[in-house]
Amino acid sequence: MFNLFRSREKSVQILLGVLLGLVALSMLVYLIPGGFGGPSASGENVIATVGDEQITTVDVQRALQRVTQNQPNLPKGVLAMYVPSIVSQLVDEKAMAYQARRMGLRVSDEDLSNAIQADFSAGLGGKFDMNMYQAILQEQGMTVPDYEKQRREAMLAMRLEALESQSIVITDQEARAEYQRRNLKVGLDYLAFTAKDFESKVNKDPSAVKAYFDKNRALFRAPEKRNLVLVVGTTADFLQTVHVSDDQLRRDYQDSIDSYRTPERVRARHILIKTQGKPKEEAQKLKAKAEDILKQLQHGGDFADLAKKNSDDPGSAAKGGELGWIVRGQTVPNFEKTLFSLQPSQLSGVVETEYGYHIIQAEEKQNARTQSFEEVKPQLLAEAQKQAAGDSLNRGVTDARAEIAKNPSQADAIAQKYHLRIFKVDNFASGGTLPEVNNQSEIVNSIFSTPKGGVTDVANLENQGKAAFAVVTNVTPAHNAEYADVQNNVTQKYVNAESERLAQEAAKAAADRATKGEPLEALAKSYGVQVKTAAPFTIEGAAEGIGAASLLQAAFKANVGAIVGPIAGTGGQFVCKVSQKIPADMSQFAKNKDGIVQALQQQRQGIDGPLFRDSIVTELRRKGKVRTNEQNLNRMIGSYQS
Repeated sequence: MFNLFRSREKSVQILLGVLLGLVALSMLVYLIPGGFGGPSASGENVIATVGDEQITTVDVQRALQRVTQNQPNLPKGVLAMYVPSIVSQLVDEKAMAYQARRMGLRVSDEDLSNAIQADFSAGLGGKFDMNMYQAILQEQGMTVPDYEKQRREAMLAMRLEALESQSIVITDQEARAEYQRRNLKVGLDYLAFTAKDFESKVNKDPSAVKAYFDKNRALFRAPEKRNLVLVVGTTADFLQTVHVSDDQLRRDYQDSIDSYRTPERVRARHILIKTQGKPKEEAQKLKAKAEDILKQLQHGGDFADLAKKNSDDPGSAAKGGELGWIVRGQTVPNFEKTLFSLQPSQLSGVVETEYGYHIIQAEEKQNARTQSFEEVKPQLLAEAQKQAAGDSLNRGVTDARAEIAKNPSQADAIAQKYHLRIFKVDNFASGGTLPEVNNQSEIVNSIFSTPKGGVTDVANLENQGKAAFAVVTNVTPAHNAEYADVQNNVTQKYVNAESERLAQEAAKAAADRATKGEPLEALAKSYGVQVKTAAPFTIEGAAEGIGAASLLQAAFKANVGAIVGPIAGTGGQFVCKVSQKIPADMSQFAKNKDGIVQALQQQRQGIDGPLFRDSIVTELRRKGKVRTNEQNLNRMIGSYQS
């Protein structure tokens, strides 16, 4: 609810998120394109058919664009890998909807309307705006009919899935067994063998270290290194040369004057006692709580403290109830009417909305107005100067690169001519840091893809207000390092590897001896370690000092006194003895049964759901209702591979 107190621009972002979330979390497939089947397509464009409906190359391309919209630079080969999965999921969705219709399931116009209004009104305080709905769909490349057909199909598929999930029955015996499994506790005594404990026992003879190097030369590759001349320009260097006239600024002001109009607005804070989702019989009790808070405020109580302690609005409670500036149309009617009737610093009474009981305070009010030219002139000047400096920088760097590409030996003079900085960098390796531009991937990748003597493309680092390119003057290929150059690194890796090996060998030997009956205390003395204890833990918990219980599943099946291990944990090798097993307290089963049953149903659904969908698609394929044009599919995949 409480995103409704943000700006309209924020609301648009929220609604876009709602749309994307809807597509992403629809029951079966989150790759649905804008429209089922697309335009009337010739046979050569049809990838698959389900019943009388077609999945075309246009559908797959639109789905692919949505899936990769946040990864615009994916290689075409990667895109080719997406295509079969997208087609499969589109087929699954249509097949489920097709089967649902065959079984008599329907989604009425009223059901569809209610679902869409719920989807698109969540960010605007329960209001549905048709214009915004259409604008959001347009932003996503979808028409209203396309989207509404998609939504109806998804709802059909979800209803079929719901029918299937209702058939999953968890017996009382299964629930009891799961409760016992989750709540059985195991306690351990254990010995820990860490690599650090064995460092002093490693044979550090130089010949052994050298032998390790000879055997593992691939671990000690010297990376490719490059010498280069880096040319960098910044907008700050060009600001001094920029002149912007008042006439230009006035034109900019008039062109964007709407952005300087400020509607009537109120800076507000509130405390919410929420009733939404709670039993109606609690309403009076909750209202009384709100009235009590109001009395405290009226008698000098601190608003921020009371909001932090009592408000049910997670978006504002931590900030003392602060909502920021609010304009008309952002909040639900009753909240808005009260807020705009208040004077600065004035408290409201207890205000009821569909979300609960509010106490509102107007902190500051501003009437609708348009900022004057003189008020916004500094902002206009800064923006104009920045834009002009950026344009000058781009021209300068582009022209300098063209000249240096023709005459690399004159790079210094050319850079100076265009007010650019120049840096000579030797032995630059991937992961290194470049002057001025740090390790920005755009320029680094360009450097390592440019041959010796070449000039990289210009990298526009807008987030830094910079642009840069480089001349690659020399390339030293990656090669096996010489021992003398990496001896210290070799020694460290050798000691680490040997320490780990000795720890593993000691743990295995200790486990063998313990299994034969030798007490842990005697083994601890033999190896110079201590017997430690892990307090009882459940299968979903962790063994103190060792790690996650998932590493110790054998301990839950073993008897008290059994040896488990060696176990490779987070801090070394562990030899464990089961010291105690505490059964689940079955007197608490009834209280927890519903949660156990629900968890098992979800688990079973996660397994059975895909099998159910596969069985439907398989059966429809057998009956000829689902067909895939493999030739067209392979042709489409090939178009991304070429």
